Amino acid sequence: MEFVSGDQPRGGQVATVLELLPGGIVRLELESRREVLAHPASSRVLNTTRLRPGDRVEVALSPHDTTRGRIIRLLPAKC
Repeated sequence: MEFVSGDQPRGGQVATVLELLPGGIVRLELESRREVLAHPASSRVLNTTRLRPGDRVEVALSPHDTTRGRIIRLLPAKC
């Protein structure tokens, strides 16, 4: 799924941060109201981006376990 606009997802799903868990794990709620656990895609993302509950992120789900995923990027806040 490829979009032209910079505020829409390129290849993942849009989710909202619900809770920050120990070890850099984040509990997310997908737009389909399903909850998943995710971690940042790289250490660069973890060190430069501060996630807070309520933030919108793009997440790529694992093909083997759809309750786990990687946070690809932080999306701009809705106005």
